[in-house]
Amino acid sequence: MISFDVWGTILNLDLMLKSFIDSLNELIGGDVSEDVMMVRKRIKELRKNFEIEPGRDFELSQELLAERLNLEIDAIRRAAAKAILKINESIVMDGVHQVLRFVEDNGLRSVIIGNVMFWPSSYTRLILERFRLAEYFDRQYYSDEVGAYKPMEEIFLKPLSEFGVNPCEVVHVGDSFFEDFRGALDAGLHAVLISRRSRPETIGGGGLMIEDVRELITLLKTEF
Repeated sequence: MISFDVWGTILNLDLMLKSFIDSLNELIGGDVSEDVMMVRKRIKELRKNFEIEPGRDFELSQELLAERLNLEIDAIRRAAAKAILKINESIVMDGVHQVLRFVEDNGLRSVIIGNVMFWPSSYTRLILERFRLAEYFDRQYYSDEVGAYKPMEEIFLKPLSEFGVNPCEVVHVGDSFFEDFRGALDAGLHAVLISRRSRPETIGGGGLMIEDVRELITLLKTEF
């Protein structure tokens, strides 16, 4: 089985964040880019240290951003809704369709394991459906639905228990060192980190690093 992170791995997070920030700017008539990135950094720090109540990371991200901008949460929700209406197929990361077709053609199960921030997982599901990516996955697991977030081992182990798979039989692929890579390894899975600024290499302990998601095809042929 292969599990994939979604934002930054399957879908372009930078483009979605830009759309979200632009939508907020339109609503309040100012530049909120620094505020959004500061709240995003804070949520990631809290996740890394397991300081958020399980299942609360999405709600907390909206609450912190609304507080920082002195807005009602409904304004954050409206901006998120407007943001997904603006995106186009460029939101799909290069090479993703190629990799997912390879996985499907080789009879491998695949799932998504994703954290959620600013917009709910239902929006991510809609985007995956819109651009015909959802059909590649057997199931999708998100932190606002599962009640656990990466790097917590519970979110990595939930699909394994449902599909009757051992951790050593699963490869998790993602672009976050702490949430995806370390989280997966600590849960007993193999892990592949997509690091677009580093050369591919073996990190040890069941972990590998690549620069481009398309390199996953070679890894699946030779390493797993």
